[in-house]
Amino acid sequence: MRMIAGVCGVAVAAAMCGGCLRKEVVETIYLAPGGTIWTVVERNVRSDEQEPAARIAEEHDYFLAAGAGQHPVAQALRRLGARSVTTTWLRRERPFTVMTEARFADLRQLATAILRDAGAQGDVSLVRDGCDTTFGVRVDVDSPAPSAGATGLDALLTDLEHYRFVLAEGRFTSADGFRILDEGTIAIWDENKAPVDGILTLALGWTSEGCMAKR
Repeated sequence: MRMIAGVCGVAVAAAMCGGCLRKEVVETIYLAPGGTIWTVVERNVRSDEQEPAARIAEEHDYFLAAGAGQHPVAQALRRLGARSVTTTWLRRERPFTVMTEARFADLRQLATAILRDAGAQGDVSLVRDGCDTTFGVRVDVDSPAPSAGATGLDALLTDLEHYRFVLAEGRFTSADGFRILDEGTIAIWDENKAPVDGILTLALGWTSEGCMAKR
């Protein structure tokens, strides 16, 4: 998925920015037997400052932060408890393109961290039964909003339609709140999904490739 996002740049020294950074963002969550990898590609990152000096300074701050792995996306993923976070330059010249990858133990750990960081009330399940895995989320969307303050999600495009889930192997077999694409290898948010009585439920089921269930 891709969207144009205006996100204020954050320098290594956490200096406040006057303008904003413009960028295209692609977010993919890969589901693999060995864990879950959240990949964020920020393309064509550039400042919208009108003053050349201010624009250069803002872009320089982003360049330094990304080079040190301390840009907002990397910091946000660490806050969510990623096991490791790596940053790769795809384009070092303006407009910049940076890929950030974070590894999590599994989808349940990631989803639980997102709920906790957002201050949302809900629960997450991940059940494995032989070759089959079922992931579920239940969120109380009417729960009181958390107090104002920065969260790990601030730099990660919190709207669900901006994400896609990709299986490293196997096929998605069932979905509630998602649409399955590409012969079962990709799942994206179903924009028609709505909460019922203030509760939003989401679920994904998949089967492992080459797995032999115990009999």
